[in-house]
Amino acid sequence: MKTLLFIFGTRPEAIKVAPLILKLQKSIQHRVLVCSTGQHREMLKPLLNFFKIVPDFDLDLMRPGQSLSSLSTRIMAGVQDIIDLQNNSGEPIDSIIVQGDTTSSCIGGIVAFYNKIKIIHLEAGLRSHDINSPFPEEFNRKTLSLISDMHLAPTIEAKANLMHEHADEKKIFVTGNTGIDALFEVKTRIEKSADLSQSFQKTFHFIDKSKKLILVTLHRRESFEKNIKIVMQGVLELSKRDDVQIIMPLHLNPEVRKVASHIFSECPSNVYLMEPIDYIPFVYLMNQAYLIVTDSGGIQEEAPSLGVPVLIARENTERPEAIAAGTSKLVPLQKDEFIATVVDLLDNMITYNKMAQAQNPFGDGHACERIEDLLFDDLVPATHIIPVSAVINNHLGLH
Repeated sequence: MKTLLFIFGTRPEAIKVAPLILKLQKSIQHRVLVCSTGQHREMLKPLLNFFKIVPDFDLDLMRPGQSLSSLSTRIMAGVQDIIDLQNNSGEPIDSIIVQGDTTSSCIGGIVAFYNKIKIIHLEAGLRSHDINSPFPEEFNRKTLSLISDMHLAPTIEAKANLMHEHADEKKIFVTGNTGIDALFEVKTRIEKSADLSQSFQKTFHFIDKSKKLILVTLHRRESFEKNIKIVMQGVLELSKRDDVQIIMPLHLNPEVRKVASHIFSECPSNVYLMEPIDYIPFVYLMNQAYLIVTDSGGIQEEAPSLGVPVLIARENTERPEAIAAGTSKLVPLQKDEFIATVVDLLDNMITYNKMAQAQNPFGDGHACERIEDLLFDDLVPATHIIPVSAVINNHLGLH
């Protein structure tokens, strides 16, 4: 058996690794270990409980106001301790799996590189082509691409980014995005569980089905000084319409809350500022939304599978596939232009339907199956099998 260590610390990471962890835990070829670094500790708990995932290691590293430097050094020490523990136990780690572009992923990958442990990068190849936007994510994912042994790219465009940077094509595999696997799993469970459905209907009893629900999420560091303020001012103006409701879960970051408390000092009755919402009820909310305004990466991938248009409140995006497919668009970050873009979606059904009915470019819900097959390829000598990776690439037209 090969020992795999998953490292994650934020809720978006956990969402995307959860379905893969569950699938690989059933494998007789792999021993799966799970490390939570703990940046989003309280936000992770309900998600891990829902998927019944119990971390083998919990580094509990979150501290109020900590710098990226101090967080990085503590992640590095914690992951090294796990590697040493496994070496001493006689079950050394063969591969470390990291997801996306967080500090947990980047530092976990660096420690793996230092220890000559194979690095598997889930959701590899995303690029904004601006090292400072998003910050520090663009740096993190580019660093991981330099040292990874297996690049699991969600789309053909992500593979092209890696090829442009001269990554070894033999190490790049287009799998789709595991976040879509997680989304479909949660959506199915909600639909099949009367208790869950009734619970969410009770929690969000104030939703008026006769109105158009706008869901807003804002959290990125580079947005603090300007963009969040512009979007919130625009939301306040939009709230004057009688045909909309607005739900805005407020990120725990005090900078986000400070802006919100100032702009919404007198909050309109159709604007609901809420505490952060766990992923499972958030999927329910996305499914109720008419449109979503966000600076989140994951939502750009997930909402199109629910037929919900996404307006991206950022200067650029590392997911241009969504814009090319027509499921999302970058919203102008000037107040009047922002409002005009949202109003066009609210009032123009041709514009709305074009976005809502566009095909999601990020996956079909079978990414985990493809990844499991790729990891099986890695266990069996190539002379004994036809690699499933070749089959996947052939199916996707990646010869």
